[in-house]
Amino acid sequence: MRKRTKIQMAIVLGCAVMLSLGLTFGKTGSEADALNWDVVDRGEVRETIQASGEIQARTRVNIGTNVAGEITELLVKDGEYVQAGQLLVRIDPERLRQQLSQAEALLESARKDAARLDAARRLAGETYQRTDALFHQGLVSVEADRQAKIGMESAEFTAQSARANVAQNEANVAAMRDGLTKTEIRSPIVGRVTSLRAEKGEMAIPGTSNLPGAVLMVVSDMTDTCAEIKVNENEVVRLKVGQPAQVSVEPLPDRIFRGTISEIASAAEATGQDANMYKVKVFLTVTDRDMALLRPGMSARAVILTADANNAVRVPLQSVLEREGSMDDARKQGLFVPQTRSVVMVANKDGKVDEKTVTLGIADSQYYEVQHGLAQGDKVITGPLRKLRDLKDKADVTLHHLSDSQEERKQREQERHSAN
Repeated sequence: MRKRTKIQMAIVLGCAVMLSLGLTFGKTGSEADALNWDVVDRGEVRETIQASGEIQARTRVNIGTNVAGEITELLVKDGEYVQAGQLLVRIDPERLRQQLSQAEALLESARKDAARLDAARRLAGETYQRTDALFHQGLVSVEADRQAKIGMESAEFTAQSARANVAQNEANVAAMRDGLTKTEIRSPIVGRVTSLRAEKGEMAIPGTSNLPGAVLMVVSDMTDTCAEIKVNENEVVRLKVGQPAQVSVEPLPDRIFRGTISEIASAAEATGQDANMYKVKVFLTVTDRDMALLRPGMSARAVILTADANNAVRVPLQSVLEREGSMDDARKQGLFVPQTRSVVMVANKDGKVDEKTVTLGIADSQYYEVQHGLAQGDKVITGPLRKLRDLKDKADVTLHHLSDSQEERKQREQERHSAN
């Protein structure tokens, strides 16, 4: 009897354990099959574009030289504010003075030659007039008259060449004098020296900006400050001049500068493995204090507001799927290949889902604007993504008790209570 009692007790205990495990596993399986969901609501959707770049002055001038020579005086320092017309650099003028003296001497010689040849031209003209008169009186031969005419014409051509030589030497003298005045380089704008690349005693070299010595310094008008950013080709089509932007600068992480788009490049700057990038200028509204803090070349990041929809019908991003269209639809649209369409799985009152094609508008980091296909209050399936992709129209579904929004609010309340 004792042995039989032990066996009965073991059987009862085993049944209890199995029943408990069955209930536990049954509940877990039900929870595992449940899908996440949320309710279509109305609210604001803000579409933005983020891009990186650097701070630059809207107006900046590369100060170079038109004449070669040694820098004898450098009258400004890096970071110094300068006025328009202020003297910045002096270049040794001695070589140019010598060249000017040579050019003036050549001009004087050319003028004397021109005067002499002009006198010869007048004499040849007078000789021809006398000879031609005698020819008509029958006192000289035809050949003598012809030679006199040729001599007059030759003297005229020689005098013209001498006058052209005088003009050329006058131009050389003017160029030398102009070059001599350009040994003193002045600022063309009001601004700040933002890059000083020259030193006293170095050679200033005229030429393009990529040659060493060609750019002596950069003067920037920091009252017109902008952020030059590079935007991907897929996003630049959404930009327009005048759109608002907020710009953060890496060395000033606690400051946000407001601005607007002022320029959008019409051609890509460079190509590579990534998509083509377009330069966009964001004009910043800055105070005098901001101008003192900002420096050209500082790393910047801009957030541009491209569109804003108020009281829009919206759904979470994760609820939208892309489905391949049919060839019949492609033929109706006059297309060679099917296009993808956006769909949302909506839970109905019968415990099934309806696949609904939607027309989407703008999007932000959380929501899509739905222009057509859904109504406020619809329950849309949001995940898990693997199950959502495989979900078919009219399939049976089990939903979690709380929506994603309700779960999020519940978690925030728990965190707030824990903090208190």
